[in-house]
Amino acid sequence: MLDNHLLEELATFAQTKTLAETATKLNITQPTVTRGMQKLEEQLGVKLFERHPNRLTLNATGKLAAAEATRLLAAQREAVTRIRNFDSSHQTFPIATTLPGPLLYLQHIQGHLPTTTHLPTTLLAPE
Repeated sequence: MLDNHLLEELATFAQTKTLAETATKLNITQPTVTRGMQKLEEQLGVKLFERHPNRLTLNATGKLAAAEATRLLAAQREAVTRIRNFDSSHQTFPIATTLPGPLLYLQHIQGHLPTTTHLPTTLLAPE
């Protein structure tokens, strides 16, 4: 299983093209990024970079890995958003009033509430 922070480092490196900018953008040190990229290569069992003096570039495999990392991270963020939205839309928020004024206000705001259930249009009175 690949660590999310390593995927984030790779995706960010693909955007910034330098270890220093990647480190700055992620608020970590450059040696941490370097170790992370080495660890990712070890976990995948492939070389992701062309190493030049004072420079590191993605090779073809690295470019594919960075694209996949970006896609996976976006899918994960989308899944979290969908799960949270689903949960919040299925929570009960009971409201009761005893006067017609608040009831009329609730009917007015009903259209602005996410997936509301029935709000009564009449007041119940004991018979």
